[in-house]
Formats: sequence, structure tokens, C-alpha cells
Amino acid sequence: MKKINLASLILISLMFINCSSDDDDDNQEAASIIGQWKLESKLFGGNQLTLDDCEQGEGVIFTDNFIANFIIVDIEGFEPDIIQEGFEDCDFRYAEYTYLLNETNKLLYRIVEGEGATAGVDDSITIFEIEILNNQSLRIKSIARSNQGTINDVEMNSVDIDASSRQTLIYTR
Repeated sequence: MKKINLASLILISLMFINCSSDDDDDNQEAASIIGQWKLESKLFGGNQLTLDDCEQGEGVIFTDNFIANFIIVDIEGFEPDIIQEGFEDCDFRYAEYTYLLNETNKLLYRIVEGEGATAGVDDSITIFEIEILNNQSLRIKSIARSNQGTINDVEMNSVDIDASSRQTLIYTR
């Protein structure tokens, strides 16, 4: 009887090991930020912002060569205009940035080259925490920014963004 109980215990233990949360980590690794994302909602300081009719057509395209093309409402009148399906009455443009992900895919760095404290030399870098990244959803929150140096020394020069001023962007595919 003891041998049967021991064998049962071993089998049950193996089932738990094989069904562990490691499977979830594999799915997280399989999810990629690369591709087009549609803006679902925005938060500012944790408070939901109401998107106007045109803002509902905003989004971002992350490329595999580390370019992020944010599709934004063009209030400046820049050319060329982008047509978003379903939002033909709105004027959109790309805001192009370089981006990097840290080695754990938990931080996203948005880099505006040459627009930091020393124009043309320093980069302006915003650090976003990736709160959710799966095949259907992306949620990023601005947590820090640096206006000096480059990506190599951003950790040394970055300043935390006050919680009341943090912007959260929620996207879907």
C-alpha cells in the first residue's frame, strides 16, 4: 500500500511540474511588440482620458529595425498625411522614433535623437514600463525620462516621472 501511495504521489508531483507556470513564460516570450497596434485608451496619472473621434484612429507600428512610427492626429499640418481606414475625415501623421527594448522585454526606451538638453548632441529618452505584452494587447506606462546623454547612460541620467504625470497607452492588434 505504501508503494502505491508513493507512486501516486510521484505521478501527481510530475503532473504539477509539467503544468507549471513556465508555460505562461513561453507565451510571454513568443509575444512580439513588432507590428501594428491600434490605440484603445489613454490614462494620465491613472485617470482615463476620453479619446475624441480622431484620436480613436491613433496607433503605433513597431518595426524589426527599431523604428516606432506613432500614428498621431496631425494638429501641426505636417505632410504627408496618413489615411486611417474608418477615420477619413481626420488628419494623421507619423511621429518616428528609435526604440529599444531591454533584455527582459519589460522596459521600452523611446529615443528622440539629438533633442536632449544639448541640442544635436544629447538624446531625449522616455522609459516606458511594459505592463502587458501578448499577441493581442500592449500596455505601456511612462516611468522616467532622460534629457542628457545617450541610451548607454540613460539609467544614470534618468529622472522618475511623478505618478500624477505618468501616461499609460493601451493598444490592441
